[in-house]
Amino acid sequence: MRSLLVLVLGLVCSLASAQVDSLVKVLATLPNDTSRLPVLTDILRATIFTEPDKALEYAAQYTELAMAGGSALQQAKASNFTGMCYSVKGEPAKALTHYLDALNGFERAGDVWYTAMAHNNIGSVHLAEQRMSKARTEFQAAFAGFVVEQDTAWQANTANNLANIFRAEGLLDSADAYYSRAGDYLERIGDREHAASARYNQGNICLDRKEHAEALAFFREAYALMDGVDDEQTRSMILTLIGLSTTRMGHYAEAEGPLRRALAIAVHAGFKKERSEAHEALSELYERSGRADSALVQMKLFNQWQDSVFSEERSAQIAEMQEKYESGKKDMELAENRAILERRSLTIKAIASGSALLLLAAVFAFRAYQVKKRTSEELAAKNTIIDTQLKEKELLVREIHHRVKNNLQTVSSLLSIQGRGITDEKAKEAVNDGRLRVKSMALIHQDLYREGDLSGVRMKEYVAKLVNGLVTSYGMGERVHARIAVEDIALDVDTAVPIGLVLNELVTNALKYAWPGVRSGELRVRVEREGERLFLSVIDDGVGSTAIGGPHEGASGFGLNMIRTFADKLKAEWDIERNEEGTTVTMSIRNFKLAR
Repeated sequence: MRSLLVLVLGLVCSLASAQVDSLVKVLATLPNDTSRLPVLTDILRATIFTEPDKALEYAAQYTELAMAGGSALQQAKASNFTGMCYSVKGEPAKALTHYLDALNGFERAGDVWYTAMAHNNIGSVHLAEQRMSKARTEFQAAFAGFVVEQDTAWQANTANNLANIFRAEGLLDSADAYYSRAGDYLERIGDREHAASARYNQGNICLDRKEHAEALAFFREAYALMDGVDDEQTRSMILTLIGLSTTRMGHYAEAEGPLRRALAIAVHAGFKKERSEAHEALSELYERSGRADSALVQMKLFNQWQDSVFSEERSAQIAEMQEKYESGKKDMELAENRAILERRSLTIKAIASGSALLLLAAVFAFRAYQVKKRTSEELAAKNTIIDTQLKEKELLVREIHHRVKNNLQTVSSLLSIQGRGITDEKAKEAVNDGRLRVKSMALIHQDLYREGDLSGVRMKEYVAKLVNGLVTSYGMGERVHARIAVEDIALDVDTAVPIGLVLNELVTNALKYAWPGVRSGELRVRVEREGERLFLSVIDDGVGSTAIGGPHEGASGFGLNMIRTFADKLKAEWDIERNEEGTTVTMSIRNFKLAR
């Protein structure tokens, strides 16, 4: 869902083009002093989002006047306006420099509200650049300032930003608390649309926790808040999650209505992403309720529309890169034109002075400058081309992982549907085991195309998803507590895939055999480096399993053979220990590669 409030960076209003023209005329009648600053402020507020290049020129005028005779507060505002222009232009490094100057100025001026706003703007740059820790610190400072100033709207905005950060870091309790605050603030000021967004986010956190009844309550509250709001896209998204929550509660008859309404809205309005999500939710509903053919149809439609969405995103990214490349070329041309004008001015001054010596020195300086400039321009152009090609290659690799994930997901769905029609329990179990193995590989490709780093797999996030998914698949979420301790490392895909399959096999066997009947217990999974080796362990406190024999026990079976094969590939020693306290399987891996 989109951000709770559009990042306005301190803007209060926007003006029509005619009003901007009128303000420009007024500006022309004023003396060249600080009396121009209020009019420049209105012009900047009107042009930053629509014409950032033009706004940057007005910000330069504002800065010149503020530095010449303005107050400390006005000088800080000048830096803030300039930073805003660079933020909209997509130049975060330049924006951050000016925001930091603005923060120092606002603090010197003693203005609490503007100081909070500067912290918010700095946090927004860090958030866009994925520097989560720094973003969190800045938003917390901004939130504290807006609390002092009793600015409810901006408390809501910063609370939502903090909630997004906490959720990205997996701190769901903190995220829930801040989403709750944001929703309360927004309901208090009558902003129903953004209050609905906050409740929607709270519902998503409940889904992450598998608290489906609580999630449904939040989604229904969000839907009620949307009454009278002209936003069909958000309404479609909420209806999809109402249907999904109801499905996971086992109320299949109640779930289909909201999902069909969500799909109808998305189809009518042409919302491709929302349409694909509705098809996916319908597929899950039909699969859970035993309608295998309908589930397969919906899954195929989901993959079709998901591919369409991804292709559009890729096209947009390529267009953006092309635009930046063209913009860079224009900047180089402007710089060259300025250099030509400067050279002409230098020549005229030299002739006027009548100094042949200075003219000769200028000619030598110009030639040196020209050689240096031409070399720099050629290097910059080559770097731009290389950068563009690398990004295009990254997009293609990302799409490959996306399509592999879709294909594996389809295979998993087919196996799930096929398994429902098998009566022989052993055959059904074998099909389900195969489905889970395919799913463990799909998770790897899913993370690769969604994350920014395509070179490797973040094991901490991957193992958590894999283990929790297996616990849920076997319906043991209420009986088995999974404790996961994984070092925050990124492994090469060729290492991550066999490790994922080994973990899938060990965890699956623990879930199938360690706690028979209604027994409950604890499952511990650990992956971390120890010197030049990677250490892996799966420990349960169950009754002990004979499904997998130790490496010296001569046991057989597909699972064991697969583990032995991957152990050989990874040059790993592994062992199994059973006692009254449960079963411990350890593996020490020598042949592993970290992501580049």
